[in-house]
Amino acid sequence: MIAAVPAPKNAGISIPVELKLKRNYSYDSRRRVFESGSGTRFDPFKDLPKDTRIVYKVPALAAADEAKLSKAERELRRYMQVILPPGVSAQDYVEAVRAWPGVEEASVGPDVSLPGAR
Repeated sequence: MIAAVPAPKNAGISIPVELKLKRNYSYDSRRRVFESGSGTRFDPFKDLPKDTRIVYKVPALAAADEAKLSKAERELRRYMQVILPPGVSAQDYVEAVRAWPGVEEASVGPDVSLPGAR
């Protein structure tokens, strides 16, 4: 087994907040709001620093017709990431993300590491 080595601080890799949407919720990236199946909207950016991005982990599934997706694909399309600007810690925002109405669960993403040399 190769020991992991932390990525260099200047690598430009930030750790995101990982989230899973509640059923019947989606994110409208054009309007930058979460929306429930009943039409209720929530603006997450009031809780986040400038230059934050919210993205689906599998954008192709998010754009697909849900009726044509398998059960596993519908489940996978619920996963997203909150990409914070450089120098901002995901740990500082994970509780705010957990409190959003459309979020079922949220956590700090994993630490990034590189394989160690043999």
